[in-house]
Amino acid sequence: MLKITRLADYAVLIICSFDSYKGKIVSSQEIINKTGLQKATVNKVLAILVRKNLLEAHRGVKGGYTPFKRLEDISVKELIEAVEGPVSLTDCIDNNARNCNLFDACITKQTWSLVNSAIRDTLEGIKVKDISSAKRSNKLSSFI
Repeated sequence: MLKITRLADYAVLIICSFDSYKGKIVSSQEIINKTGLQKATVNKVLAILVRKNLLEAHRGVKGGYTPFKRLEDISVKELIEAVEGPVSLTDCIDNNARNCNLFDACITKQTWSLVNSAIRDTLEGIKVKDISSAKRSNKLSSFI
């Protein structure tokens, strides 16, 4: 079964929470209050997103975080890959493909590659702003 980890899901949730702050610097406490996530989890995800240049950290008494890019430009794929690494259905799709002893004889690798590309393209096409808008309008079906 394909599954997105909780941490990747939380990364999407945290980034989506910035939509309601309209460019304001947002503290980790505000994110905790808005999302209902635990402090340790929020801080862990924030650190990852800063390290991956998806969020910018602002120090000081009125410090906090702002998205590095516009929410319209941040994809779900970027968030998942920031937390989990490249989206890859099977080991033979990533850069370590030659490590598989069945690589040259495998008849399914091309099919999995096509499926993986479709998933990656779909995740790239869904932007954070789309999720926030879909929540308000209660629809996200245009991406499926």
